[in-house]
Amino acid sequence: MNSSVEDPRLRLLGSQTVGGAQEPATQVLRRLDETEVAVAVAADADDAARVAVAAFVTMIARLVPGVVVNDPAGDGRRLPNNWWQAASWADLLDKLTPVRPVTDLPATRQITVGFGVAEPVCDVYVGGGDWNVVLADHPVVMETGTVHGLGLHAAGSLAVSQVLIKVLADLGFPGVEVIGTIETNLIDHRLRLVDASDLTVTNPAAECEIARTAFLGVGSVGTSAMAVLATACSPMLNGSAAAAALAAALEVTAVDKDVFDPDRNPYRYPALLGGETGKKSTGMVERLQQLGLTAEARDTDVATWNTTKNEPGWHGVVISSVDTLSGRLDVADVLSKATLSAGVSGTELHVQWERFADGFACPFCDFVRADPPLTQAGVYSQVTGIPIPRVLALLQDGAVLAASDVDVAIAAGRVPAQRRDALVSAPLSDLIRQAYAEAEMRPQGGDAGADAANGYSDVIAVASPQVSWFAGTLIAAELVKHMLNLPTVDRRVDLDVAGLPAGIVRRPHADATGTCICHSGVRRRWYRTMYGDLPATEVGRAADSSADRAENSPVLSGASPILEA
Repeated sequence: MNSSVEDPRLRLLGSQTVGGAQEPATQVLRRLDETEVAVAVAADADDAARVAVAAFVTMIARLVPGVVVNDPAGDGRRLPNNWWQAASWADLLDKLTPVRPVTDLPATRQITVGFGVAEPVCDVYVGGGDWNVVLADHPVVMETGTVHGLGLHAAGSLAVSQVLIKVLADLGFPGVEVIGTIETNLIDHRLRLVDASDLTVTNPAAECEIARTAFLGVGSVGTSAMAVLATACSPMLNGSAAAAALAAALEVTAVDKDVFDPDRNPYRYPALLGGETGKKSTGMVERLQQLGLTAEARDTDVATWNTTKNEPGWHGVVISSVDTLSGRLDVADVLSKATLSAGVSGTELHVQWERFADGFACPFCDFVRADPPLTQAGVYSQVTGIPIPRVLALLQDGAVLAASDVDVAIAAGRVPAQRRDALVSAPLSDLIRQAYAEAEMRPQGGDAGADAANGYSDVIAVASPQVSWFAGTLIAAELVKHMLNLPTVDRRVDLDVAGLPAGIVRRPHADATGTCICHSGVRRRWYRTMYGDLPATEVGRAADSSADRAENSPVLSGASPILEA
């Protein structure tokens, strides 16, 4: 067992003294290392279903060292063409070696996950198909004739959390264990199944506007979305007629200036096998091109890409997984005809369709606060002890904590001195204990009251690759639905991957303070010029008198790059 707190499956957020987070972290690692996950696949599972099972294996194998697959089809080792280029189950596990934990401890518990298994021999059961998502504590079937199995990918992601709940719940892992059956779907996200025969599918034409898809941000969510999208659309991974039509219509542009970090990325990036280096956008685009898809890379930031495009706006869809204030402002300033945004915080996530000045939230509305920006900085200042002017600087894209910042927080009693080295050169979000694609565990026992009195608490963040894959599956599903002219989610769906689907979809209204860029008269007129008159909505016509008023928002101190073209 790797008992070190340096294990990439965990990240400590709190004191690292013996008796603090170190002991619970060792307990968590031991519990994971002593667990074996057995995956049972129904004999009649089709190719799309088996690829969804492969996705589950790539996620769970990053967390527990013992993984076995029982697939009775043929010789029990067949694996269809897949994103990871594995020819068999053994080959898949071998390819995952760089990211798999290693232990010398014997397995003391086995969790069995059944995909379409009819016998009552498993702990967690997964069912569903292309659009339906089924999770249960008793046998459920997988649908036959699946084309892309997106619903099974979603269900498999939820099953990863169910395994972690069974293994770690008594140690503080958050989550809701499934009792009975949970059913939902990727069409309207209600707690019901949909009948594929009721869905009228129109194959996309070459001029389909959704064909132009720009991924702004190629992180754990972006890479997952590309991999799942390729699973549904690539002619080399999917031999269906629908996939061929989607591939012919799809044109992907990937925009990201960052590089892969082989030491940490693979544990939150299910699309990676470990060891990947180089520019994220270039690496993903090369893989898409190998799979017969049309794609291009832009190894730059969003603002630079926006100002160097051949034409203003974006006549298609922008996929945004950017999570910084300045980055989201740059995404909104692209003035794409449609934006599909994904946000992740811990195990919680949302996916939301956004347009511009149509009465509902635009790509920047979620980042606008009703109070002045200094109010939020004031909250962070109180939490960390760092002065407001410095907090404002640390909120800028790419800013990291200096040693002097951490020393101020230590002197203010906000964090223990033992955390100093771990926080220097880290982002402000680490100091305020935010996790991304990780489940935050608060260990049981210990002197929690004393910790709270000192302004901090011991928290263990467990890598949760299923969060990124689930978000990527939702994005891919929305794109496929849009290309096939199926109903897309009615604006926004919020989910907690450690919980169970709530069946709630909502329609967030546009920022009401007048400070978001969607209130900019200049931008509204540009949007109307590029894409036609703005649509009417149930909250009133978007092109109202405010569309012609001068810009007066504090975030609009500079001209839009689009107007300088």
